[in-house]
Amino acid sequence: MPRFGYARDMRQQDLFVKLIDKGTAEDEIYRYLAGCKALYDSSTFPCVLPPTAIIGSPYKFAFAVMPMWGSRLCLAEFTTLREIFTFIRCTLTGLSFLHDHRIAHRDIHEANMLVNWYCLDVKQDSCIERRQAHYRSPSALYALFDFDMALKLPPSTSLKDCRRPADEGFIGHAEYWPDDVYQGERHYNPFAFDVACLGYLFLHYFVEAIPAMPLLAVLFSRMTTHVVDDRFTAAEALTFFRELEATLSPDALDRSVTLEPGYDALNDTEVYWSRLPPEDAIKWQSQRPPPLSCADRILRWITNTRLGWKIVPFVRRTLHI
Repeated sequence: MPRFGYARDMRQQDLFVKLIDKGTAEDEIYRYLAGCKALYDSSTFPCVLPPTAIIGSPYKFAFAVMPMWGSRLCLAEFTTLREIFTFIRCTLTGLSFLHDHRIAHRDIHEANMLVNWYCLDVKQDSCIERRQAHYRSPSALYALFDFDMALKLPPSTSLKDCRRPADEGFIGHAEYWPDDVYQGERHYNPFAFDVACLGYLFLHYFVEAIPAMPLLAVLFSRMTTHVVDDRFTAAEALTFFRELEATLSPDALDRSVTLEPGYDALNDTEVYWSRLPPEDAIKWQSQRPPPLSCADRILRWITNTRLGWKIVPFVRRTLHI
């Protein structure tokens, strides 16, 4: 059964309507977001798609109504550093806002990101040209949405020390999952997991931007390091990025970039670290993720087998390690 549809309000504004089950975490999150004034102020918009209404029903479901934004992101079409930076800024802002409100998204993927432009037939040449023109425009914005996998935790929850059952790390799109739960761990940090997923998405699309702005390698590295305690929080990543962005002139932001999305950089830091000038690679070596220890490599080799995946989590649960 489809869980979403489209509508138009009395002001002739196009809307997106999603069916949500009452009493679920998703229902709680949408109702909570509906009360966040920052979502409805253009001067403070935190890049999370706001619900404009929650419509109840006498049944076990309700309807979350949101403004219509475009869901077909084509990030490989970005052609300048400015377009890339706008996307990074918006998505880091959105994730930081969610985490500040102790909402772990748990399904970070471009399928759950929107742009403030849409076309009814995205495959038409005219739509493609207009979409690309919007990406280049100063009015372009991106937002996170879709909270059917999300979790809202108490305000006192630590972003650094939060622990949830590791089984929860296997929900949602798997494309950008980090290795946080691949060694039979009992627990994981969903906030750090979100940050790594977003960092891997950046690595998938934006490695070619590193020669134009070398410090992006440090940002991507600190967002995706396998040493979870050393990983940026979303707020730290956003602060680092804003400081980086502030150093660039308009001409630097308009520098052309040709993107070639790929997954190699997700599995090998050398793929993107090698894009740095030699002097920068040496200067920032301390920011590069360290190699896996021998014990970690052995443990991952074991858990990569069917039998090992059954035994190691059992042992770790039993021994509380």
